[in-house]
Amino acid sequence: MSAWERLNPQLLRHFLAVSRCGSLTAAADQLHCVPSNVSARLRQLEGQLGVRLFQRQAQRLHLTPAGERLLPYAEQLDRLCQQAWHSVQDDLWSGTLRLGAMETCAAVRLPEVLATFHRDAPRVQLQLKTGTSGDMLAEVLAGRLDAALIGGPYQHPALRTEAIWPERLALVLAVGARVEQVLEYPVTLIGFPGGCHYQQRLERWSEERGLRVTARQSYGSLDAIFASIAAGMGIGMLPLFLRQSHPRGPLVAWQELPAELADAPTLLVRRQDAVQHPALEHLLELLRARRYANG
Repeated sequence: MSAWERLNPQLLRHFLAVSRCGSLTAAADQLHCVPSNVSARLRQLEGQLGVRLFQRQAQRLHLTPAGERLLPYAEQLDRLCQQAWHSVQDDLWSGTLRLGAMETCAAVRLPEVLATFHRDAPRVQLQLKTGTSGDMLAEVLAGRLDAALIGGPYQHPALRTEAIWPERLALVLAVGARVEQVLEYPVTLIGFPGGCHYQQRLERWSEERGLRVTARQSYGSLDAIFASIAAGMGIGMLPLFLRQSHPRGPLVAWQELPAELADAPTLLVRRQDAVQHPALEHLLELLRARRYANG
């Protein structure tokens, strides 16, 4: 028997729990056992692999470089075990579907689609995670999300991408403000945290126009971004459809942009090597139907 054949996949569940929780105690709570059990399983796994997987820093366990390399394979195996289980069940539309989305998409585009999806597949446990496009891409590539809706265009050899909605970005200013003023005086850029596709476009526009950027404010909430811009704190760049479809859209001024800067389609991305997920396929059908209904 080869060395790798002696690897016990069950030990990887304990490894995953510790990597996610950062401590033996929290991982034990998740696994419904005692911390000494988790510690013993980790030592056993490290013994089989011949490497250290964690190091302690500031009262938390952090992955070593070897642990970082092992993590995506452990997550993929965990996901495959779940999919294997559900593949032989009578109800294919069950189990967990992990979806990521940009805040703008989750707040406005998705609620009606997800309501229909829940009516069609009430036994599916949908987990929706919001964040920037960069964050969502990392989660899909690592196998922690089944799919995500991000800002495009974007291509990656490990991912399948499909355009879901065409989007046009616009410059967002306080009511009464003019672009000429923005170009003439120091300005603050307001948007989502680093990794946001729209914020990257705003940075590009500000550089091309030679803006004197004095500060950058980032918020995880769309409401907070609108409120800050409406109060005159700075400028932002957001999808134009929010002007009518978000309650705070009419409280700010919108300035349209050239097509090469404004066109930013919303894409659904998923791994090329992912096993077919029936619930995800149905959700994708609903997203396509909404796209066609909107023209």
